[in-house]
Amino acid sequence: MMKNRKIYTILRWLFLMVYIVVTLSFSHKEAQKVICNKINVSVDDSLVNSFITKRDIIRVIEKKGKTPIGMNICDVNTLELEEKLSSFNTVKSVEAYKSATGQLSISVTQRKPIVRIINQNNQSYYFDEEGKIFPWSYNYTSHVLVINGHIKEPFKITNNLNVSSWKPNEQDSIQPFIYKLFEFAQFITQDKFWNAQIAQVYVDRENDIELIPRIGGHIILLGGLDNYEKKLKKLNLFYKKALPSEGWNKYKTINLKYKNQVVCTKR
Repeated sequence: MMKNRKIYTILRWLFLMVYIVVTLSFSHKEAQKVICNKINVSVDDSLVNSFITKRDIIRVIEKKGKTPIGMNICDVNTLELEEKLSSFNTVKSVEAYKSATGQLSISVTQRKPIVRIINQNNQSYYFDEEGKIFPWSYNYTSHVLVINGHIKEPFKITNNLNVSSWKPNEQDSIQPFIYKLFEFAQFITQDKFWNAQIAQVYVDRENDIELIPRIGGHIILLGGLDNYEKKLKKLNLFYKKALPSEGWNKYKTINLKYKNQVVCTKR
């Protein structure tokens, strides 16, 4: 009885294996007959940024003027497409996949800039939300916070360099000034009020920074980046209490350099 049960178990597994092999073989033969009939392209955040467009992606897919439309869907190399599209500096991730109905789908996620840097040599680039550099493009400019002026990087500006992890050496715990600017840009971008109010940051020196607001004809003298959260909190209070009655264009400068004071210069 025990012997018969073992034989039955072995035969059942053999039957299952044969069934799987036959099914896969049949599915493969059927897949060889499926023709690519449609290309679906989606670009994440395309309404906010247009670093890469659907047209750019179609150009990569239709290499040398040859389109996948009409090809056997099995012959479309999705891994190659992902690698080519990932080579774009402004692309964060790519997913390419095929369906059993003959559709090729490409989903692209763009890198999200939070600040544009223009340094003292007039070199321009972005920092994304992770602190990684990617180049500014003549084809498209993202409407983000701009920081310019006397900015000198202690490193070579290269794509994907992460400013948040860069250090002169392993023993040095002091972050460079450019990292402090990135942190400041993060704070401005993540705060709903300041993101709407501050358009530009000008660096004269590390301890002499000016903020240019979107509303009002004044310039904000921030001083250094030390205690910038307290300084901006003090300015926010001044905006709420003083400017509604005095007007946004009354002052030429609003100085936050002094502790517990807001010093204004009239026009």
